[in-house]
Amino acid sequence: MNVPRIWVFAAVVGTALATLTPATASATSVSTVSAQATGMRDLGTLGGPNSTGVDINVRGQVAGTSDTSDGSSHAFRWTPSGGMQDLGTLDGDASSAAAINEWGHVTGWTYFLEPLNGPRRAFRWTPSGGMEDLGNLGGEWTSATAINNRGQIVGSSDLFDGPRHAFLWTPTGGIRDLGTLGGGLSVATGINDLGQVTGSSSTADGTMHAFRWTPSGGMQDLGTLSGPSSEATAINALGQIIGTSPPNRQEGGFLWTPSSAGMRPLGFLPTAINARGQVVGIEYSEDRWVPIRWTASGGKQSLIPPESGVYSAPVDTNELNQIAGWTIRSDTLHAFRWTASTGMTDLGTLGGVESAASAINLRGQVTGYAYLPRDEAGNSSRHAFLWSP
Repeated sequence: MNVPRIWVFAAVVGTALATLTPATASATSVSTVSAQATGMRDLGTLGGPNSTGVDINVRGQVAGTSDTSDGSSHAFRWTPSGGMQDLGTLDGDASSAAAINEWGHVTGWTYFLEPLNGPRRAFRWTPSGGMEDLGNLGGEWTSATAINNRGQIVGSSDLFDGPRHAFLWTPTGGIRDLGTLGGGLSVATGINDLGQVTGSSSTADGTMHAFRWTPSGGMQDLGTLSGPSSEATAINALGQIIGTSPPNRQEGGFLWTPSSAGMRPLGFLPTAINARGQVVGIEYSEDRWVPIRWTASGGKQSLIPPESGVYSAPVDTNELNQIAGWTIRSDTLHAFRWTASTGMTDLGTLGGVESAASAINLRGQVTGYAYLPRDEAGNSSRHAFLWSP
């Protein structure tokens, strides 16, 4: 997909899930892949109890991470014709997928289970070439976050002398240091098909600022709203960028466009932007989270009527303005899909009590994870799913 995953949103998910009673993974539960064409389809695992879908392309191919039978965790690619394929590792114990493009190329990283914060190596996986090491900027830690349809990948890598810099990797040029805005640190979070990159970098005074990098112009400081810092999370095909600018992170969301004079405040936390410049995100209150859709013509609109005690969060949107996310109601987490014609549709579960969405493609298919029924000991496994309309 052109819109990369919003990794900063993981903290929001964690906050919400802390209010729930977590299901304990079973060490022996492994399901087979179901054959249904519509509704929620169990994608299975790589032999272990759990798996999660993190991204999906227009072909219905899913990238994610799954437990293996030996207790490790590996990146996978699932296809309708081939099922779940183990992408393996480089020389580490485990691997994790971050994104998939429309050609079925997957990026992510491999790592060692011990030490916990040990060396990490970014990879690109292709059907013809398998897993390829993207190299590094001199250090032992390199992580990839997004891939475009030209096979270009962005992420961050330690330098030989310690600081971490954003990088751009291309199939012809290898890994390239994108530099900083004058400080020692930068990270890249998204890339579009024009090779424009977004992320955040420290400045000479030590504060973090959102940036846009282009092949012709290099790294551009996007500034801030009223606070001292900003962070960019995603870029679309038009070069429009979303992110946050404290002091109020929950309301300090911004939209930056190449034609605008600086950042435009959104008044909510943005989580995704599509190729038409439509933004989705969360508006906070004390007893609810309201899912928001923003358009240039209509402004901020709630996807559902505000309801006390209900927490809803959109996580991705496609070019047709179909939206995927999750809702917590009565301490139960369920994935949803929203369209203008149907409103919010509960995607259900795989027989358990909870599910959550992570990405939606142009066909309206959604991936994420869902829990299976609990076993006799009260344990429940979660599996990656593909939901089709």
